[in-house]
Amino acid sequence: MPNLRDLGGIATASGHVIAPGRLWRSSHFGSVSDDELDALRAIGLQSVIDLRGADERTRAPSRLPQFGIRELHLPIEPRAMGALRELREAGEPDKSALAAIMFEVYRRFVNEHTPVFASLLRLVADEATPLPLVIHCTAGKDRTGWAAALLLLALGVPRETVLDDFLASNGRWSMQGVSADWALLATVHADYLQCAFDDIDKRWGSFDAYLEGPLGLDQQARERLSARLLVRR
Repeated sequence: MPNLRDLGGIATASGHVIAPGRLWRSSHFGSVSDDELDALRAIGLQSVIDLRGADERTRAPSRLPQFGIRELHLPIEPRAMGALRELREAGEPDKSALAAIMFEVYRRFVNEHTPVFASLLRLVADEATPLPLVIHCTAGKDRTGWAAALLLLALGVPRETVLDDFLASNGRWSMQGVSADWALLATVHADYLQCAFDDIDKRWGSFDAYLEGPLGLDQQARERLSARLLVRR
C-alpha cells in the first residue's frame, strides 16, 4: 500500500512517543487489493479522515467502509491542478514554475484551508473519534503531509523530526508515464514545509500562536490530544 505508515514511535521533546498503531497516514484506498484489505483489517482501523476532493473520491471510492470503518470527509479540492494543466499544455515545465505552484499550495494550507485542518485536529483530539485512525488524501504526501505535520507539532515533536516524517513520503508514491520534470510532483521537498512554517512565523509569530488562534487548539485540547496518542518511552 503506497505511503501507508504508522506514526507510532515518533518521539516528542518531552520524552514521550506516539503509541504504536494509533495514528496512521496513507495514500488513498481506492485501489487496494483484497489481501491489502485483510492487512488493513488486521491493523484494526476504526476511523479514516479523507482529505480528497469530491471528484477524487468519485474516481477512486475508498474500499475501507466495507468493513465498518467510520469515514470522515474533510475535502480539500486540488486547486493547483488547473495551473498544472496550463503548464502541461505549454510543454515541458520549468522546474521553478512547478516549485512556485507547490509553494502556493502550502501557503493555502496555512491561510485558506485553516477550517479543514482545525476540524481535523478537533476530531483527532475528540474521544468520540475511535482509534486507530488513518489520515489520507490521494498520494498521501501534501495534504496528508501537512495534516501530519500539524499533529506532530501539536504533540511537541521537534521540527527536525517532523521534517523527517514529511520527507519519508519520497519513494513511496510514483507517477507513471511522465517525464523526469513532471515526476517531481510525486515527491515532497523540505522547502515546501519550510515555506508554510515561514508564513506562520511571519503572520502569527510562532506555531503555538497559530495553533491556538486560527486552528483553535487551546492548551486543554492539546492535553486531550496528547492523552489519546502519547505514551512514555
